Amino acid sequence: MQTEKNNLLIVPIGGLEQIGANCTMIGYNDQWIIVDLGIAFYDKFGIEILTPDISFPLSVKKNIKGIFVTHAHEDHIGAIPYLWPQLQCPIYLTGFPMVVLKQKLSEFSWKDKVEINMVHPKQRMNIGEFEVEYVSLAHSILGACGIYIRTPAGKIFHTGDWKIDKTPLLGDEVDEKRLIEIGKEGVDCLLCDSTNVLNEDQIGSETDVKEALTRVISKYGDKRVTVTCFSSNIARIDTIFNIAKKFGRRVAIIGRSMYKMINAVSDTAYFSDTFKATVNSILTDEEVANMPPEKVLLVCTGSQGESRSALYRLARGENKFIKLGKRDVVLFSSKVIPGNELNIRDMQNLLVRKEVEIVTTDMEDDIHVSGHPNKEAIAKMYDWLTPRSLIPIHGDARMLYAQRDFAETKGIPEIFIAESGDKIKVLDGKLEKLAHMSFAFNALDGNDLIPLNSLAIRERNLMSHNGYVSVSFALSKNNDLIGFPSIVVRGIHIDKNNIKKIENIVRKIIATEIVKNKDDIKLLKRECEISIKKLITRNFEKKPIVTVHTHSV
Repeated sequence: MQTEKNNLLIVPIGGLEQIGANCTMIGYNDQWIIVDLGIAFYDKFGIEILTPDISFPLSVKKNIKGIFVTHAHEDHIGAIPYLWPQLQCPIYLTGFPMVVLKQKLSEFSWKDKVEINMVHPKQRMNIGEFEVEYVSLAHSILGACGIYIRTPAGKIFHTGDWKIDKTPLLGDEVDEKRLIEIGKEGVDCLLCDSTNVLNEDQIGSETDVKEALTRVISKYGDKRVTVTCFSSNIARIDTIFNIAKKFGRRVAIIGRSMYKMINAVSDTAYFSDTFKATVNSILTDEEVANMPPEKVLLVCTGSQGESRSALYRLARGENKFIKLGKRDVVLFSSKVIPGNELNIRDMQNLLVRKEVEIVTTDMEDDIHVSGHPNKEAIAKMYDWLTPRSLIPIHGDARMLYAQRDFAETKGIPEIFIAESGDKIKVLDGKLEKLAHMSFAFNALDGNDLIPLNSLAIRERNLMSHNGYVSVSFALSKNNDLIGFPSIVVRGIHIDKNNIKKIENIVRKIIATEIVKNKDDIKLLKRECEISIKKLITRNFEKKPIVTVHTHSV
């Protein structure tokens, strides 16, 4: 699909049906830029990570001028290591995201081939048909920026993730002055974060979190404290390190992703001497086991109940050295991402059974604050930018439609609810859907990226619900049945009273099909599979995957 000449186009690739996998393409005059390239978390059928479908970007690969990263959270930057080898275009990002990206790419042999360009807020870059400017915004990670894109056909502002924080511990405040200036210049279309639009409450500051965590941790002077949070929330981790120093506790980092992130940024100029000193004296798991609980503070991944995360492994008792019990308290310094509620509850139940005390944001509000804007903050963004049209982004349907409804009350003239794959033309503040492309997520399966709707994943889904039956039998040179077939059943309960009955019926099915299809082994196997599946469905109300194997004797 080619871009119409002189048209300004928006093609969302991800981030509109779920939390994560954020990616948007902006096109003008047959040239394209990509804003963000993130992952989504899945945790089904052995799949933990999803990436956007880049079939459309690959179709215009030669015309892509670059990937522009708003910030370093996984749902905005995490797919680059998996997808860049196919796209092979320059990457633009601010200083801290650049540090994180380089750490992510360090283990790949092709890392030196990537053109990485560090940019600064307010720096205007002329790249092909586009003029691109990064604008400082506050978020729960350093270096977050919105992106202002100018073309002769119109101007677009993409917020990325953001919030209003007047007292951030690390990073910048919202550059309100520049946003007002941009609003006066004119914004034809605003793409705005919807993640927290359902929240009517006031959004606090990281300074509030520091005070709350200090107060809560002070209550547990006789216990070992574990704090779980997102590994990318470095401001939060910096706070935890300073609290540990205040109370004379040594720190241990549990979780590979967090350990890698902390090491990647520890030598940068963003962090305090306390942060750097703490990183240089991190306890090993074995050292933790040999220290008094009240002298230790653990920081770990797993706040979303990920089954393979550090905290879940601790809850299951799988850490060789660290065993949680009565003298432990776990603080959840994070929000619950929609869809993770059951996983988190199950993990917390495991902790409670070990008599671990847990503290969540339901019990202590300020031990976490959102990194996303509530309605009040979104209204301010509308006031600053005065956009002629709006596309809500970053959220599921509830969030996108909630921002639409809110924007209508604020007088936004044109609002468009987009889907991934829509091709949207921006003209004089009006939005027109020109076409729709069908996209499917890619799933990281081991070391391979495969479509989430691929046969392998669909088979896993089917097996998880209906089980698997394998039948094998021997044929003579004349294709007559020899002996009894071997039947293997997985995932379907068949008691001893039924197994012999099933075996006898299967043997009859095979014998009957041999008579019908003796000269066509492929057809024989296919007809056996159909008949055996019907047999299992009739007797057990399951529709398993059935495979039939033959061998000649």
